[in-house]
Amino acid sequence: MARVGMPRKFVFVCINERPAEHPRPSCISRGAAGLFEAFREVSGQLGLVDVKVVASGCLEPCMVGPTVFVAPDNVWYGGVTLEDVQLICEQHLRDDEPVEFLRIGREEFELSPLQGRSDLPPGLIPPA
Repeated sequence: MARVGMPRKFVFVCINERPAEHPRPSCISRGAAGLFEAFREVSGQLGLVDVKVVASGCLEPCMVGPTVFVAPDNVWYGGVTLEDVQLICEQHLRDDEPVEFLRIGREEFELSPLQGRSDLPPGLIPPA
């Protein structure tokens, strides 16, 4: 049996789940479990034995989930769908070219369900 060694890339798929009444959405309720399985399946079909797909807790840009992070490339994807998995696996994970139209950045991390609620003290999440 061949040994794979240290992965070349890690794909972190947020599968965080929050209560339905929480103001921030959950990636799991947006189909992240299926994404996790699809990344594992497609990367295996493509023979990407040097890519490790990892189920992750919250990655923070919740407002644009499901969120996927590829390391060590420091590439963040948001709003990923099942239809995007094949493209990410082929173009980014295999061919090292990130899928630009799915990339997110600092702005998406700063989105908040509380925007416009300046009357709230810092850190307070109001009840639903």
